Amino acid sequence: MRIGKLLSHAFLLLCLALTGAAQDKPTETDADKQKKKKEIDERVMQLLENAVGEADSLRLSQNKAVIYAMAGDLFWKLDEKRGRDLFRSAANEILAFNLENEKEIRDSNDAYADLFDYSSNVRGEILPLVAKHDAELALEMLLQTRPTRLTEAIHRMSLPNAKGSDMMGWNPDRQRVNQEVALEQQFALMAADENPDRAVKLIKDSLAKGVSMNVLALLQKLNRKDEKRATELGGEVLKKLGESDLTKNEDDLRAALNLLQYAFKPPTPTNPKEKQFIFSESHVKDLAGKVANAFLQPSRSVSLAMSLNMALPMLEKYAPEKTAGLRLRVSENDNTMPPEFKLQQQRQKLWDPNATPEELLASLPKLQGEYDKASAYEALKRKIAEIEDEARAKKLIDQIPDEKTKLAAQEQFEAARIGRSATAGKLDEARAMIGNLTKKKTQIQRLVAVATEFKKKGGEKDIENAKGLMKDARSFVNESAETEEEVADLMEVIKGYAVVDPAIGFKMYEPMIDMMNAYIQASSVSAKYHTRYSNFRKGELALKINTSTWEQPIFRYIPQVQLLGKADLDRMNTMAERFTRPDARVAVKLYVLQGFLKDDKKPEDPKPNQGGMIYFY
Repeated sequence: MRIGKLLSHAFLLLCLALTGAAQDKPTETDADKQKKKKEIDERVMQLLENAVGEADSLRLSQNKAVIYAMAGDLFWKLDEKRGRDLFRSAANEILAFNLENEKEIRDSNDAYADLFDYSSNVRGEILPLVAKHDAELALEMLLQTRPTRLTEAIHRMSLPNAKGSDMMGWNPDRQRVNQEVALEQQFALMAADENPDRAVKLIKDSLAKGVSMNVLALLQKLNRKDEKRATELGGEVLKKLGESDLTKNEDDLRAALNLLQYAFKPPTPTNPKEKQFIFSESHVKDLAGKVANAFLQPSRSVSLAMSLNMALPMLEKYAPEKTAGLRLRVSENDNTMPPEFKLQQQRQKLWDPNATPEELLASLPKLQGEYDKASAYEALKRKIAEIEDEARAKKLIDQIPDEKTKLAAQEQFEAARIGRSATAGKLDEARAMIGNLTKKKTQIQRLVAVATEFKKKGGEKDIENAKGLMKDARSFVNESAETEEEVADLMEVIKGYAVVDPAIGFKMYEPMIDMMNAYIQASSVSAKYHTRYSNFRKGELALKINTSTWEQPIFRYIPQVQLLGKADLDRMNTMAERFTRPDARVAVKLYVLQGFLKDDKKPEDPKPNQGGMIYFY
């Protein structure tokens, strides 16, 4: 009994001690959290202002515009007024750049100088960034910064006998105007929720310059609030296209076909409860009759002949009185068109997003050119990788005639299976499958992907597994990378370590800065002798907001830099100071801050081409 009492007292004392310890441990209050957030926001704003200050050392107006726009975007949630001021500063720099660009074109001895429109690239990247926060401001800046040559092109294209794209789809003026119209209508669409009346006016104004597919999204938005008004505006859109000379302007003909296709087979609404916008049938029939008449005119255009083949079912529905003549035209096209016509028809399958892997496989024997075969194989591998039915995928892979492609398709399918297993939480299964892969690059990518999935689970054992996987991945790379492939593999491992063990990631990334400095400097020297195709202008690296297509390693691996910045902002900012050129240094700093502030939640994937729609290009 005495022993029992002693044990009871001891247990009670232990509980009291543990309770006291728990009470002594400080808990983070809402006030503490707010204070911490305020300190972080102040630090971010300080770093942003430092980056903006460094923009003064840059020579190119386009670079200053990019820096101000990126900083404005990042400032917006922290200090909207400062963000708005920076966007306006970006607009002023775009205006300065327009003048510089137009003067260079006038003074240039290069016959093709007019084709390289750098100003459109700068505006086309900056304005959507503004529209994300304030569509009305973006529309204001769109008009304010429109280059003189673009304004003149819009005027030329609005004339009754304006020339459309040629048989190869190439008309610089028309392409620039189409891009501008699409941008304007995109911003009008974004403004529709805030001010529908204003958006409708903007769409009507922009119809004077042409029709883009953005108009469908606006019509759907209006349809939710005012079905009658949306139908009326839709009629104006179709009427605008019907007034064009579709036999001479293939751009308007393609737009008309796309809108007829929408009417013929409307896409499945993302929200089943939402009523889908539909065009008035009388307007559709009227436009279909004019489109049919355009096809009935004599033409040797391969693109028109191909479009007629695809458009025939919907023209038979909406313009049945034209069916006999259209079928005769199809027959004539088959007999008189050059051999490349059938080749183009075969290629159309490769570009059709709805083509099945079985259809692609069946088209292979008909393809003759190496480029077409390579494109078909790439599309086939991609579609097989998306298949979850292992038996179906294996059957398709076994039928691939080229052994090299067969092995690559098998590897790509296995890699996709591993990714699906990891996403589903079957991490041990995914880890086991990685050992069956034969390509080092694929093994590294899958090891890193599975390691980050383990890390997300957050358990002690999971983190241990993640570090083990990263150790395996690291064993595959040469940390003194000497080739482009070795650099890519090394940066993939750094990406994984930035999440799993940032200290190692920083250690591995640091030596890469010297390599990137050397590469940029060498590129700047080479650019003096290859000015037309260079990323440099007047000795300065021409900055971009979207870096996904850049060849420069410093920008190709921005995601790695952003992940490291997410792990330790100050340390990554300090490392960014080691970039010797001011153009590269200020850009990296902003990308680091962009990654730090980025919301990690993935947006819902858009569902393009719903309802089996085929777009005419």
